[in-house]
Amino acid sequence: MSFIVPGQGKKNEEVIGTRAGAKPLTPESTTPAPVEEPPVVEFAGWPPALQKVVQDDFRRTSALAGYRWKAADAALVDLVRGLDDLLDLAADRIQDTEPGRSGRQTRKASPPTVEVSFDEVADLLGIPADELDGAIDDAGRPVRRSRADRRTAQRAIKQLRIQLQQVEVTMDHTRLTPLTGFIVRLVLALGTAVDSQSASQLATGDEHLDTLIPPAVGALAAFALERKTAALADAWHEHEPATLAVQTHKDLLESLTEAKPTIDTAAAFRLLVRSARAWVACFQLDRPATEKLQYWQALDELPDALRDDALQTLRDRLEALAPPR
Repeated sequence: MSFIVPGQGKKNEEVIGTRAGAKPLTPESTTPAPVEEPPVVEFAGWPPALQKVVQDDFRRTSALAGYRWKAADAALVDLVRGLDDLLDLAADRIQDTEPGRSGRQTRKASPPTVEVSFDEVADLLGIPADELDGAIDDAGRPVRRSRADRRTAQRAIKQLRIQLQQVEVTMDHTRLTPLTGFIVRLVLALGTAVDSQSASQLATGDEHLDTLIPPAVGALAAFALERKTAALADAWHEHEPATLAVQTHKDLLESLTEAKPTIDTAAAFRLLVRSARAWVACFQLDRPATEKLQYWQALDELPDALRDDALQTLRDRLEALAPPR
């Protein structure tokens, strides 16, 4: 997200441009912008660390929009620490997705006979389509990563921590924005496979899929981490936020429309992945916090809707909350 900010001479222009990612076009208004209070974020399906990140990012972007530099920088410090906590969560989840940790031998699992939306997980993680061959095999499954590769992913997380530290020292808001987006997407992608609301815990499905999904998502996360810390482009940010929000919303509604009364693991997984994509697309929109919270609250009810066979009711509610075109 970028902002139009004021500038006073070349030196100030460079400082402000570093902070907000935009060059000044108009002089600063003499009337300060009204301060909007951070929203209270308390949703059952969100890790506490993610709730804090949303609140701190809202404080930061609101302060930047109102030219309140000290408040923005204070929020940046809090956001960096919150993102560091999210990296702890990501590291734990990647470790939990190692093959064999649950005692079930995933290498003996048969190839899935149904389509599993691993390509959409790759999209969520910002893996470009032209690199999918290196991440997903001919059968549509993520290329299995060795434990050495997983250790590489853990080292990549350490590199992300270093980048966050550099942002805190330089107060570079421009650099923090894409880091925030990637880390949030990483946690949400892993959460579709490894947490209390993962697909295998929301639906009774094929045992092979139940054992395949966690290590497969972990493999994609490891691949994405290696790309990110190698300073490669993040394909997710190549899309226009408004266009992306409309498309991810459309994909989610499509899955909800097609959902059957008795849902299996593959279908539950697709719903969770598409919900995560819609969540992040909304996160990137420059919209009032109240609108975002209404949308997120509906998405947060997806697990309960799965358990209670209320997906069509949820679909109608989400359709009424469609992001603007």
